[in-house]
Amino acid sequence: MAVANEIPMLVDLYKNNNTESKGYGMYYGRVFPRDGLTLKGFAKHLSEHGKLASYEMLVLVLQNAVSCMRHLLLEGVPIKLDGLGTFKAGIEGTGAASIADYRADLNIKGIRINFLPEASGDESDKLTKKALLKQATFQMNDYVEVKHKTIDGKDVTYQERTPIRQIVIKQAEPDQP
Repeated sequence: MAVANEIPMLVDLYKNNNTESKGYGMYYGRVFPRDGLTLKGFAKHLSEHGKLASYEMLVLVLQNAVSCMRHLLLEGVPIKLDGLGTFKAGIEGTGAASIADYRADLNIKGIRINFLPEASGDESDKLTKKALLKQATFQMNDYVEVKHKTIDGKDVTYQERTPIRQIVIKQAEPDQP
């Protein structure tokens, strides 16, 4: 049985304002955008877990791993990291009417990195969406409303955040005459 994570994933709610969407008017959760870890931040985190290697050694290993992954992905070589998943290159582009009309310099618009999470092993080791859901704990965070206003003649879009607990408390209070 997978053990729930101790630190909750913060969930913000957004209202779907797309009138063309089947979900128009519904509220949807999104993960609160926390600050990410850099390679060095990740190395520091790794060095504090188990003390298998020093921070400096982990930085060197991770920098080398990133460099090698880039090199291999540019050659079209998939990279399977047991316990994590498989990285492989994919192409973004446009089609051509015929084989003769297809040109890499015109039709290939970008390279994306596809990631397929590890799905084998014990449930607690998998990185699939079902396995992670069983291990996750959630905490409702803010209702985020996208707003627009004009400042110095420029249209500005911004997000107004309201803690969900304030909204729930306000909705639970009886109306005051």
